[in-house]
Amino acid sequence: MQGFRAKCRVGALIVLCFWITLAALYGLLKPVSNGCVMTYMYPTYIPISTSAHLASPRYGLFLYHEGWKKIDFVEHLKKLSGVPVLFIPGNGGSYKQVRSLAAESHRAYQGGSLEHAFYQEGSLTPEERGLDLDVAQFSVANQYSSMLDWFAVDLEGEHSAMDGRILEEHTDYVLYAIHRILDLYKESYDSRQNEGAANSGPLPKSVILVGHSMGGFVARAAIVHPHLRNFSRSPPMALQPSLGHYFAHVNQEWRKGYEVQSSHTGNYISDNSLSRIVVISISGGFNDYQVRSKLESLDGIVPPSPWIYHQ
Repeated sequence: MQGFRAKCRVGALIVLCFWITLAALYGLLKPVSNGCVMTYMYPTYIPISTSAHLASPRYGLFLYHEGWKKIDFVEHLKKLSGVPVLFIPGNGGSYKQVRSLAAESHRAYQGGSLEHAFYQEGSLTPEERGLDLDVAQFSVANQYSSMLDWFAVDLEGEHSAMDGRILEEHTDYVLYAIHRILDLYKESYDSRQNEGAANSGPLPKSVILVGHSMGGFVARAAIVHPHLRNFSRSPPMALQPSLGHYFAHVNQEWRKGYEVQSSHTGNYISDNSLSRIVVISISGGFNDYQVRSKLESLDGIVPPSPWIYHQ
């Protein structure tokens, strides 16, 4: 009788463990609702000429063009007059990942913004969506005044999350790409002036940086680089000491950049050097199983006022 009871206990324990395992697997593998809309694009990647004396000649710079019609690259570059944006791929990423962002921004510029309800739904939590809110309070422009010119750096799909030296090389090239893009607008402006074209407005003095994964850190490293003309907090896994050291150095430079400059006697000298930099950090939230959302937070590095953290 005792042996039968023992077998029942073991059987009950096995059944319990089986159901717990099934529940855990269901929690991990159950489908998550996806609120994203499919994007469609007709990409063309225009190569930008770069200096032959670069320390990393294997990298490249491209300008994205949306459209199925064949274009003359030289003539297209002469018409640059939008807002420059530079896309930086992440660990093992490709410069061609820029296509979704670039295609959607092109569609928005050509066709105007989406319906007001779209922005309302996208900016509210599930609890807030049940409230009776006035859609008219969301102010969205009917037409954008300037288009975004999307550039992208080709970093050869290198695994930047593995070595700090690779991150430094990527940062140096992104720094060069920023300067090259600004020079490209100057060349385009001068070319139009020589041909007697109408003035298309002032030249851009800055470039918006958009980084995916480790590309976001490279963007932040480029902003505090000492050779920049007058944008994740830590690596997912510090596989080499140089990686951790480089992250620590860049984060420390950002902290210094938000300090108000004062003299030894406490007198005010100037505002912090990063006061006009806007940082937007977007994480994958619960859907990202590789990089925890906490690693995307800039808390303790960037003051709360100028940055946005969104999952």
